[in-house]
Order: sequence, then structure tokens, then C-alpha cells
Amino acid sequence: MMIFRPKYLAALVAALLVLAVGAAAALLAWPRAAGQMLASHLLDRRVHVTELSITLGDPVLLTVRGLQIANMPNGSSADMIAIEAIDAALDRAALLQGKLVYERLQVTRPRIALERDARGKGNWEFGSGGGSAGAATSDSRLVLVPKNRQQFPSLLNFRLTGGEVRFRTSSGKWLRLPLDDLTIQAADEDAPVSLVLDGGYNDTDAQLTATTASFNAFRDASKPFDAGFSIATPGVRLDFKGVLGLPLDFDNVEGRLALEARRLDDLIGAFDTPTGIAAPLKLAGGLTRYGDAWRLEDARGDIGGNAFTGRIALDEGNRGEADDLQFRLDFDKLDLPSVMPKGNNNDDWRKAKLRPDTAQDAAHLDLQISADALHYHDHSLKQVAVAVEVARGLIRLHGATANLGTPEQAGHLRLNGELRAVDSDSASLTANLQLDRAEAGTVLQALGLRDGATQIAGAVEGRANVSMRGAVLGEALKTTRGHAVIAMQRGRIARSLVEAASADLSAIFRNRGDSTALRCLLGIAEIRNGVVALGPLTLRSDDGTIRGGGGIDLGRQHLDLVLRSDPKTTGFLALDIPLQLQGPLNNISAKPDRQAALPSQTLPELPPAQALLARANPCFQ
Repeated sequence: MMIFRPKYLAALVAALLVLAVGAAAALLAWPRAAGQMLASHLLDRRVHVTELSITLGDPVLLTVRGLQIANMPNGSSADMIAIEAIDAALDRAALLQGKLVYERLQVTRPRIALERDARGKGNWEFGSGGGSAGAATSDSRLVLVPKNRQQFPSLLNFRLTGGEVRFRTSSGKWLRLPLDDLTIQAADEDAPVSLVLDGGYNDTDAQLTATTASFNAFRDASKPFDAGFSIATPGVRLDFKGVLGLPLDFDNVEGRLALEARRLDDLIGAFDTPTGIAAPLKLAGGLTRYGDAWRLEDARGDIGGNAFTGRIALDEGNRGEADDLQFRLDFDKLDLPSVMPKGNNNDDWRKAKLRPDTAQDAAHLDLQISADALHYHDHSLKQVAVAVEVARGLIRLHGATANLGTPEQAGHLRLNGELRAVDSDSASLTANLQLDRAEAGTVLQALGLRDGATQIAGAVEGRANVSMRGAVLGEALKTTRGHAVIAMQRGRIARSLVEAASADLSAIFRNRGDSTALRCLLGIAEIRNGVVALGPLTLRSDDGTIRGGGGIDLGRQHLDLVLRSDPKTTGFLALDIPLQLQGPLNNISAKPDRQAALPSQTLPELPPAQALLARANPCFQ
């Protein structure tokens, strides 16, 4: 996964550096043939100039046409730099003192390709010197290629038009930075510097504006360099203000970062990883970067109307290796629909691809989210915490917990599992669920069954495990296997529910607010090839025993269930007619049916955790 970092701004700085190199190389190319040989020797690259003229006045005037500087050996293209035209005026007195001060520098249609070789050396590191351009040294003499910030030239009146910089990432992908119009201006070497760039990032238009300390301050390596910049695209704005210890490398950075995106996809989609998430994003915090470690501390933000606090960390991997991303985000409330991708129709979930990214440099993600309240349409959970790890070919849910109880009697939901790539296009999914002493009414309310939440009370225990495999979710559901057990003891249940299941005529005269003791409830399910075999299902109350069985087709999202009361346990007015529940899960119909037969009540072989829960329940007998 390609990740955009502010460090890519260093690509722009490197581009400015090599442009200055091009102008300096042209100075050495007079007379042209001998100069080309000397410049080629000093750069350890082939240098070619089609046309050159120099006027040794004050200022020194330089005109270059058709400048080409070769790429490194085995580079992706023959030339690293190709510039249509350079027109420059240099301060003569400064030049005699060994300094490059451009009173005017006009560059037309430059094409620059920045890349690294197999050893990680950049093609902008000319000759055998190499090393970091930002490294502090005491050497400030005039050189053909600046090796540090002290040797960087002054660009008092700089204009570039019609340019493009291409930067190849460690994954081999090219970032394209159009430079339609770039200006850099300063009144003198001690004055603040302003930079304005109209350009873009790949296919996204962008504008960069920056105000920095002076060129003399830039060359003073004993002090951090003050800088502030803004990047704006049609849907995103990023602002930074702080200090740079190594400005040419965008390293040793400390400052404040603020980011605002009209839609999250406006931000992420610009970097070839669109998500379909339309939620607006605001984010601010203290940004630091030291070497490979990036940190955004004391972060505060809002996504889709959900405010959060936390921290974000990025540790860059070596070339061709994965980056480590870490998010710690705490929400007061989190409304899931507001931050989820927008689908085109209700069947989109069936087409969701399961296989995680298996690229060699796929980012390693450690995501921990907490929320005091989580909402999903009619469903709600409290005290939610989720820990997810994403690695090459793997998405692992280390744990998701939620409070499903009351303040007096806490209940908890726990879920863990993993999604793992298994071949060229498929993935396997495994998951385990544990429900501990959760209040039944709260569980039903979390599932969106608000009416049912008032008709049953008591502590619910549950255990479940599932596995599936496939390329897309709809296909994988057809392979689902697993078991589930749900159990209750010593609760209360509305008499109307028991009477409805037994077709008890006394319900006509019953106060619907009345309830009866629930002695036990036990539900067992076995899942094979995407079909859930429900049963045995048993409910015992003081007003009767109800048994049930049937199935759910997960692929078709269809229920077929029969409930039948035990005549030996119900009242005189109970007709004990079986109740048939059938239909799509979003539109189930229920009707008495004397012909409906109760499916087999054979107990499936359960995993240890489910078997232990089932055997401890009185309804198991």
C-alpha cells in the first residue's frame, strides 16, 4: 500500500537542488565542448548542452538551451534531468566570494526523474560523495552539487513553468508531481522566503504555499530552520508550522499539523487507495519526525461528526519493506454508518472481496479504537473497544469488547478472529464469540428488537465459533461451518410470548404486561456449508415448555423455524398448535400450522466451550 508522507515534499526540495545543479553545470560548460567534459567528470554523469551563452557582466547572465544530465546506471530513463531552457542572472560579487546568489532564475519545461538504485542510493546523489544533503558540516564553499544546507544557493527571484517531477517509491510505483508554475522570492538573503506552487500530485490538482526563514538562516546548520507551509487540493487542506533540523531531508521535524478533508476519500483516494468513505475529516496535533519515526501526538479530530482524541505513529520500513502504522483513537460516540463506505445497493456486501493485501510492502497496521457508545442504525453498544492488526495477507481481530449489561449487573460481549489469504484470490475467515451475563433485554435492544427487549429479562450466556472460505463474502457464506449455544436461567418472560407459541386462548383475557418466571432457555445451532441447523431449542417457564427447531440459509438469508409447546406443561385452554416462522430474515411471517413437524432434536457434537455451557443449563435435560 502506497502511503503519502510529508517527506515527499523533500522530492520538491531535491528537484530545486538539481535545477540549481543544472544551472551550475552550465557555468562550467564554457566553452561548451570542454565544459561538458568537465561537468560530466565532476558529476560522474553525462552532461549535454545544445546551446549556451554567458555574459560576464554584473550580474553574470547565463542562457542555456537543451540541458540534459544523464540518469544513474540502470536508471529507468536515459536522462535524470532534461530542461528546455534556463535563463539566469547571478550576483557577480557573491560569485567571486564563492557563493551562488541567483538574482533571477527562469527554468522552462524541466523534466526530472528521482529514483534510488538497488542499494538505496538516490540518483540525485552525484559522484562518489553521496550522504545526506541535510547533514550539518562546516564546509560552505562553492560546489557544483550541494551536499548540505550550508552549500545551498540563494534563489531570490525564481520562476519555473511547465515542469514535472517523477519520484519512484520503494514499491516501484511512480509519484507524479506536475510543476505548472513555481515561484520563490526573497528581498535579499536575510529576508523571509515565500514559495508558491501551482501543480498537483498524480492526477490531483494542488497548490503549495510556504513562508520560511531567510536563505542565510537556511544555511546556518547550528539552528533549526523555521518554516510553515500549506497544501490545498479541491477537497483537502494541510497546514504545518514548525522547525526543521534537516530541512533538505524534512527530518528532525517538530511542529503543529492541521488537516481538513471534505471527504476522507478526497484525502486517501488521491494516493491510489480509494475507500468510498464520504465522511468529512478534521485532524490536528503535534507532528515530529526523527529518522524513520513519525508521530502525531495529542491528536484531536472529527470524522463524520464523531469527535476523537488519540495519537498516530508511523515507523518507515526499509526499502521494499512494510511500514508500521499505529492508531490509538478514543471516541465519545461513534456512529458507524457515518464513517462507512457508501454502497450502491443492498447486495454490495455479497460482492465484498475477502482476501487481504499480500504485497511485499503492504503496510503493517495496529489499530485500537474505543468508544463510550457505538451506534449502527437501530443497534447500539456501550463501552466498546476494538484492537485490529493488518499485516501482509492477514487481518487479525485481537479483540472486540462491549458492555451489554446494566450499571448494576455488567455483561460483556467478546469477539476475536482473523482473515487470512490462502491462495491467489481467496481467504479464510475464523471467528469466536463469547457473551457473559448480558442482560437479555439489552441484547435484544442492541439487535434492534426494541419491542422484544421489554418482554424478556435475565442474564444471557453465549458461545459461538464460525469459519468460512471464499473470494467474496457472498460466496464464503455458503461454506460457513461452526457451532453456537445461547443459554439463560432464572429470568422473566412475558406470558403473552408463551401463550402465543402455544396458541393459548387465555391470552384473550390476559393483561399483556403480566410476566412469568423463566426457568431456563437453551438454544443450540450447528452450521454446515452455510446452513444453520437450529435445535434443539428449549424454553421452560412456569406457564409451559416450548421446543423448537429449523434452519437459516445464510446464503439466501432465509429462515424456516417451527416452535411447538409441550401439551403436558401448558394450560387447559392451550391449543398447542405448532407455530411456523418462515421467510427472508428482514420479513419473517409467523402462522399456526397443525401440519408443521418439529425437526429432529438430536444434539450435535459441540466444541468444549459450547458443550460446557449447554450441559450446565437445566434445559439440557
